[in-house]
Amino acid sequence: MSWDVMIFKTDGITKADELPSDFKAESLGDAEELRNRLNELFRTIDWSDAKWGTYIGGGFSLEFNFRECGPVDSFMLHVRGGGDAISPIVVMCKHFGWRAFDCSTGEFLDLANPSFEGWVGFQRFRDKAIKRTIGEGN
Repeated sequence: MSWDVMIFKTDGITKADELPSDFKAESLGDAEELRNRLNELFRTIDWSDAKWGTYIGGGFSLEFNFRECGPVDSFMLHVRGGGDAISPIVVMCKHFGWRAFDCSTGEFLDLANPSFEGWVGFQRFRDKAIKRTIGEGN
């Protein structure tokens, strides 16, 4: 179970309701180039599987999911754990000029004043589901 965040580049669009129905994200580059760029920022990403890079942070993990080769116009981040997973996502997006779309809230993260609503909401949901599952096992 993960908190999912879609990463892509937009041209001046800052709100989800501004995306046109025919929206096509700008290229983030070739998959190999993208892995190299991400490695510059997150030096310890494990790319054992070229489609799934895993970065371990302070109490959380970020899984970068995109194609093995060829052009990439977006990718998914699958975030797990706890701690402050928002800050590295914001740093990454600011560094590369990307946008982060919180799939749980249906909104972009405000890079100037990011909300923790989606991340905290996911953790509450996860913890409740685990508690329920463990309770059923007893």
